[in-house]
Amino acid sequence: MNSAMQEQTMRLQSLPRFWARRCLAIEAFCRDSLGVDLRGTRLVVAYSTGLDSAALLHLLHILAPRTGFSLIAAHAHHGLRPESDAELPHARKVCAELGIPCETARLDVRGHQAASGRGTEESARLLRYEFLESVRARYDADWIVTAHHADDLAEDMVLRLVRGTGWPGLGGMPGVDSKRRLLRPVLDWTKEDLHAFALACGLAWHEDRSNQSTDPTRNRIRRQVMPLLRRENPSLSRSVLNLWRLARLDEDFWNTELTRERDSRILTHRTLATCHPAKRLRLYKAVLDGLGPGQALSGHLFLLDRAWADKKTGTIIQFPGDKTARITPSGILFERQ
Repeated sequence: MNSAMQEQTMRLQSLPRFWARRCLAIEAFCRDSLGVDLRGTRLVVAYSTGLDSAALLHLLHILAPRTGFSLIAAHAHHGLRPESDAELPHARKVCAELGIPCETARLDVRGHQAASGRGTEESARLLRYEFLESVRARYDADWIVTAHHADDLAEDMVLRLVRGTGWPGLGGMPGVDSKRRLLRPVLDWTKEDLHAFALACGLAWHEDRSNQSTDPTRNRIRRQVMPLLRRENPSLSRSVLNLWRLARLDEDFWNTELTRERDSRILTHRTLATCHPAKRLRLYKAVLDGLGPGQALSGHLFLLDRAWADKKTGTIIQFPGDKTARITPSGILFERQ
């Protein structure tokens, strides 16, 4: 995109009415659906130079003068693809044209993988978020902003279903994560929406060829499973967003309902005996979540509840994240090894 076109399209008033309204709706979505007021905040935008993050960066740049937030772009060079060498200078060039500070880093994914024994995808993700958090801390920013959208949300729901995630986790990734300071302001946009906006504004971006691979599980779901689901329901993204909203309401209710109990490390038999099984399962998950990272899957929660109901004192149920739940004479004791 040439500088003249960029200058013209990077103002809210210059956008076609439809896109101006969609842009303004981001502020409302963050406020009404995510509970985040963007006014006066400082945002670190995860900018890979791919389509999604390029559209997000420009959307926020357009919205910033009206809303009064400031932007910092953060670009990570993972060293996994030859194209990365061209993406880094592209990120710097675009940010310079927009007047946005651009922080970059070269990540040693292979070294981390060798030292930790983790897979390539996981190592890249961990290092990327460490870098993003370091940028956020350096600038004292309020949020790390990512370009996850409704198609990503649909894929995430299917992936969670495959892994056996329970409710409301089955409702997909949250739009806001206060602990990690993550914000996903275009979760109600589809990939098609972002693509159409980028074309309308003449944006330039880099394609990530790794997304064409059928090796990672998420890409297999994207390339093979999702087209079948959309063939059955062309409005899948809308259905997914409705399910996501329902899950967030349910999650908010139970978080409020279980405020006192979730800080416990032992749930007494007396407490559990007065609970409906639905509440017991949520109690188990709330306490386990309080112990740190590690997703408590529904199958393990049912095993724990069955062991408690059968009074199997001494039984230990192992959960991801080195967490355990042990049936004791006084109740269920939750620990992290």
